[in-house]
Amino acid sequence: MAKRRLSSNLRVVSLRSVLVGLAFSMQRAIWQPFVLSLGVPMSTLGLLEALGGWRGILPAPVQYVGGWLSDRLGRKPFIVVGNLAGLLGAALFVVAALTQDWRWLFPGVALMGLIIVADPPQDSLVAESTPARQRGSAFSLVMVSWIAPGIVAPTIGGYLAGRWGYAPVFFISGSLYGLALLVIVRFLRETLSQANGQVTASQIGRALLKMVAPPRKLRGLYGAMALDSFTWGLGWTILYGMLTETFGFTTFQIGLLSSMVSISWVLSQLPIGRLIDRYGSKPVMVFSEALGIPVVVGWLFSSSFAAFALLQLAFGITAATWVPAQRALVANSVSERERGEALGRLAAFQGLVGFPAPFIGGLLYDRFGFQAPILANLIFVTISTVVLALAIREPAREEEEGDGS
Repeated sequence: MAKRRLSSNLRVVSLRSVLVGLAFSMQRAIWQPFVLSLGVPMSTLGLLEALGGWRGILPAPVQYVGGWLSDRLGRKPFIVVGNLAGLLGAALFVVAALTQDWRWLFPGVALMGLIIVADPPQDSLVAESTPARQRGSAFSLVMVSWIAPGIVAPTIGGYLAGRWGYAPVFFISGSLYGLALLVIVRFLRETLSQANGQVTASQIGRALLKMVAPPRKLRGLYGAMALDSFTWGLGWTILYGMLTETFGFTTFQIGLLSSMVSISWVLSQLPIGRLIDRYGSKPVMVFSEALGIPVVVGWLFSSSFAAFALLQLAFGITAATWVPAQRALVANSVSERERGEALGRLAAFQGLVGFPAPFIGGLLYDRFGFQAPILANLIFVTISTVVLALAIREPAREEEEGDGS
C-alpha cells in the first residue's frame, strides 16, 4: 500500500511539474521583452529580477520559512500556496499588459516570487518517496517533467506574443497554474511521517534568525552555492532582455532560445541523474560550473541568433547537471525531520547573497553595454568553479529505513 501511495504521489508531482513547467517556460520566454516594452531601462528589469526572480530577495525568506514550516505542518499546504501565487501573479501581468502600466509588475513579481515556496516541500516529498541511492534519478525525473514543456512552450509563447500581444500568454499561463492547483488539492497525499501541527511566533522568529547563519557542517556548501547564485545573476538572469535590446531579437527568437535550453536539458537529464547516483553529486556539480566558462565566453563574443542558439544547447547541459546534483547533495546531508528546512534555508541564503546581482548587471548594461555584465559573469564563474571544487564535500549516502516502501 505504501509503495502504491508513494508512487502515486510521484506521478502527481510529475504532472504538477508538467503544468507549472508549461506556464513558467511560456511566460519566462516573453517576460523580459515584455518588461522592456513598457518603457523601463535594463536596470529596472534587473531590479524586478532581484526582487522576485528565481533567487530574489522576496522569495528567499518565504522559501526558507515554507521549508521550515513544512517540516512541522506537512508538505502539501505549501505546494498549494505556491500554485495559488502563480495564478494570482499571472493575473496581475495580464492587467499590466492591458493597461501598459509597469507599476503592476511589482506586486505581480512579488506573487511570482512566492511560487518558489513550494520547492523545499516538494523536494522533501520527492526525497521521502525515494530510497537514498535513487534520489538523483528521482529528482531528475521530476526535473524532466518540469523542463520538457520548455521544448515547445517558449516558442509558442513567443509566437503568440508577437502575433496577438503579451496578455493572452499570461492568461494561458495563469490558467495552467490554476489547473496545477486543482491537481494538487485533489490528488496529492502527505508524506511527512510526524507532522505535529504546532508552530509558535517565537519559533518562527528563531527560524528567521537561523536563515542568515549557515549550519556548521554545511558552511562550505552554503558559501559555494551563494557564490554561484551571485555569479549567474550578473548576466544570465537578464540575458534575454539584453539580447532584445542589443541585437533586436524578436519574442519568437527568444522563445526559440529558451526551447534550445530545454531540448538539451531534457535529453541529458535522466542519464545525468544516473551518473549522480553512481558517482555522487560533487563531481557533477564541479563539471556543471566548469562547463559554464566556455558558454559565457561564447556569449561574450557572439552576436548572431544561430550562435546564441548553439550556446543555449550547451547551457541546458549545465542546468541538467546542476539542479538534481545540488538537491540530492542537500537531501542526503540531513535527516527527514530537517530536510525541508535545509533545502529552504540554502535557497534563502542563496537569495540573500545573490539578489543584488541582476540589478548590478542591469546597471553595468545601462552604463557600459552588453559585454560588461557578461564579462562580470565570466570572472565570477571561473572563481566559483574553484570554490566548488575546494569547499563542498560528498555526504555518506546510506539507505534510510522505510524509504520507498
